[in-house]
Amino acid sequence: MSAPLSERWGKPVLNKFGKKIYLDQMTMKEIEERVKENDVVFLPVGSTEAHGPFAPVGEDTIIGVSIAERVAYETGATVAPPIPYGSHPSHHYGMPGTIPVKATTLIEYVADVIRWLSNAGFKKIIVWNSHGQEYVLPIAKDVAILEREVHALILVTSWWKWVQDLLRKAGTGEEIAPGVKLETPFVHADEVETSVTWYVAPDLIDEESLKKEGDWGVVKAIPGSYVNTAGNVFPDRPFNWYDVSHLPEFYYYKKGFVGWASKAHPKKGEVLVEEVIKRVSEFVKWLLSIYPPGKIPRTWINYGDFFYNKPNEWVEPPK
Repeated sequence: MSAPLSERWGKPVLNKFGKKIYLDQMTMKEIEERVKENDVVFLPVGSTEAHGPFAPVGEDTIIGVSIAERVAYETGATVAPPIPYGSHPSHHYGMPGTIPVKATTLIEYVADVIRWLSNAGFKKIIVWNSHGQEYVLPIAKDVAILEREVHALILVTSWWKWVQDLLRKAGTGEEIAPGVKLETPFVHADEVETSVTWYVAPDLIDEESLKKEGDWGVVKAIPGSYVNTAGNVFPDRPFNWYDVSHLPEFYYYKKGFVGWASKAHPKKGEVLVEEVIKRVSEFVKWLLSIYPPGKIPRTWINYGDFFYNKPNEWVEPPK
């Protein structure tokens, strides 16, 4: 037998139970068997976006899928094929390598995918975000419930939400692990994000470019005391980052990154990623213990129970 042309697409990726992780590698029969034993599915939603001269444009998707794969390895959950194009705020438009889609387009796309994942039997659907579009995806959840009439438990989250306590230590001098500190707050293609990519995909980081060009700084129209950073980890700020029209990358950050990526190190990424994997795996196991495969709390509405479309009987108009 000849070797597959692609390790990712042609070679089965297995969990610790010896079963396939990725939905697109399964047969119909394997899907039917999977949802009977574990009906949790991760739908990674990333982006294709400029991340500087030292990191791949697929960084967001790569991070999200890598973490989801590890959680699935531990828990027996399934990972759906990722959505590699994302919705972008206005200040990200125009950068070479950034491929934005309209928020409304992404909402409809994700809602459709959710609908048919549910049809396949996955009744616990985790929309797994890894790009700055966390303000868009909850709408897809509601569209799936209200307009697609999906009967499933749909959960929307982002990888950084699971380590907010660690990210809040950035710049405080506190360690996130023995001997490991984050010097600058999480922004974009910076110390934090580059560290995470360096850990999950070390061969995709250009270390030489990172050393030479990894300092850019941050230019702000409104001080950070008022505006949250990426991930919204500082709850005392009156504005989240997406509530403010920021300075365009195309003019202010032509290199495609913000902050001090030169401070990145794979050890910092390891601490963050491994903690995310641990915490999310614990959640998935808890979720299945409370709601076994095929069982979920009611999350949908029967429109026939509404009053706006009643009565169901009528009389003929007078002749």
